[in-house]
Amino acid sequence: MPRFGTSFTQNETKIYMTKIRFFLSTFLLTALFINPAFSQRYKTAAGVRFDNGFNLTAQQYITKGWTVEGILHTPLVSTKDLGVTLLAEKHHKILVRGINFYSGAGVHYYWQQNSVREDTEVHKNVMGLSGIAGLEASLGRINMAVDWKPELHLSGDQARPFEWNGASISLRYIIEKRERKKIKDWKFWDKFGGKKKGKR
Repeated sequence: MPRFGTSFTQNETKIYMTKIRFFLSTFLLTALFINPAFSQRYKTAAGVRFDNGFNLTAQQYITKGWTVEGILHTPLVSTKDLGVTLLAEKHHKILVRGINFYSGAGVHYYWQQNSVREDTEVHKNVMGLSGIAGLEASLGRINMAVDWKPELHLSGDQARPFEWNGASISLRYIIEKRERKKIKDWKFWDKFGGKKKGKR
């Protein structure tokens, strides 16, 4: 999300990136050593997202590894703008079930809060295209993700038309799980060397 009028100092950036690396390392180690916990994936999950502010996120499984994610950018912490992002994401399983790499694209819209600007300035709302790529894992009812979400602003205030943004962390509660498909029977083997019905 654009941080209009705000910027990190060099020390703050180092601290921020150190926290991201620590979280990601812990996240991956836990995922690798607790395989039994990754037995199911989610249909619906919602929670919080930390990037340049404190935001809300919700994901809904659609079909064949595709999900839709909605992000509500709130005017809290380090930003004064309210916005929404809607993304379509494709998930690919890696390592074990429940750990996914995902990527996708969508649109974003930010409402400028003129009350925090100078009276002589005119600010237009910002809209454009968003991309996303990240890594997520589900542990029990908790879904965790680290991602990058670059943005291209097509209209509105465009002091910086392209925003690379930094890494973001999402922590969601799995509202509805998606059960693993089970094999109902073994009739397949009857066609290849197994016993046929009525024959001994």
